[in-house]
Amino acid sequence: MADNSELWLQQLLTQHGGRASFAVVMDWLLNDSQHGFYGSGRCCFGPRGDFVTAPSLGSGLADLLLKQLIPCFDLLSEQPGKLSLIEWGPGNGLLALQLVEALLALSPPWLARLEILLLESSAPLRMVQQETLKNSTIPCYWPEPDELVNEPRRGIVLAHELLDALPVERFVLFQGNWHGLDVVLSSKGEFEWQTGRPLAAKSVEQLAAMGLETNGGNRPEGWCSEWCPSLEPWLQQVRQGLQQGWLLTIDYGHPAKRYYAPTRDGGTLLAYRAQIASPELLAEPGSWDITAHVCNTLVEQLATTTGWCWQGAELQGEALLRLGLAQLWSELSTPGNAPISWRLARREEYQRLVDPYQLGGFWWLQLCTPGLPGMVPLLSVTG
Repeated sequence: MADNSELWLQQLLTQHGGRASFAVVMDWLLNDSQHGFYGSGRCCFGPRGDFVTAPSLGSGLADLLLKQLIPCFDLLSEQPGKLSLIEWGPGNGLLALQLVEALLALSPPWLARLEILLLESSAPLRMVQQETLKNSTIPCYWPEPDELVNEPRRGIVLAHELLDALPVERFVLFQGNWHGLDVVLSSKGEFEWQTGRPLAAKSVEQLAAMGLETNGGNRPEGWCSEWCPSLEPWLQQVRQGLQQGWLLTIDYGHPAKRYYAPTRDGGTLLAYRAQIASPELLAEPGSWDITAHVCNTLVEQLATTTGWCWQGAELQGEALLRLGLAQLWSELSTPGNAPISWRLARREEYQRLVDPYQLGGFWWLQLCTPGLPGMVPLLSVTG
């Protein structure tokens, strides 16, 4: 029988007929306003929290990221009007704060035209962000996505560690065809995995385009993985809210060839809490973060159908080195007034940002609206 911590999910499943796809359940686990990991505000960021994000280590990511973003704003500023830096899924607001502080220090000529927009679905997290940014002299707003669609902006959309929290569908090879893998409530009130209906034709086509043969190819019976059905509508929504500009997403990911390799049975889904990873996705529902890597190939394939121009994928470690991290690292050894404790902390931060087994394993996926250059070529021209 489910314990008290599971009753809310048990009740939702009962209302849903005792069975739901994992995409539905993952949305509940993360976004339920009372019990979800993010929706309730239960999540905790930072070295002593549930997971370490780059902003919680220091301002290194923000400082280098601006070198990528400023040439884009320079180009947009050639036309009159407001400019927008839009962060979708801003967490605790720390990255936005670090970007604000760095922008104020640099004081680009278009700064007075800039606004910060933060798209956040969790009311508790929105309150945390508002407290974090309460002293910002750059105007900060928290619009609903529909407001952005109704009044599209010119600027840059930044999604840092967001796509890995979009609900994903689990699927399994059953009798030579792809089927959904559902969460069901047993007669004893326990959560179980059961093979569901065959995947819709459109889903099967998308998987086939990424190398997953309709009959499973050489994968064994019971082989399972996941894909993100909510990615396409999200890309459409962001595109509708951006009149002109760029989208930069930063997340753990793989190209399809690696994501769906026959040897990667089980996919990439994991639960996280207190910096501990667990494969038990349904344990203590709402108390764990649930995350899945991003399939870079799926983003690329969906770019054109959602109105974007695909500009490529780059590992974070490579991107930051291209933006000058090696020089900053070298400067830490140059004699100066900075205390040794700060230098050591900064060195550790840089190391974690580029280490492929840590945050350096993130992928930067870059898209833009038609008619604009890519971020990397633009930087090479203006830098």
